[in-house]
Amino acid sequence: MTEVSIIPLKEKAVKFSEPVRTLILSEPDTMDVKEFITKLGTWEKLLGMKNTE
Repeated sequence: MTEVSIIPLKEKAVKFSEPVRTLILSEPDTMDVKEFITKLGTWEKLLGMKNTE
């Protein structure tokens, strides 16, 4: 199982708007690469929703 560190993402997440900021900061510091890829799609959609409002 390959683990991915999302600490760099968390450092950038403090500048994101809600709910993305809280969602990313609540994640563990590392996660399985498959889980990371799946969550990336969700985070991207949430950020995109904010940009279209």
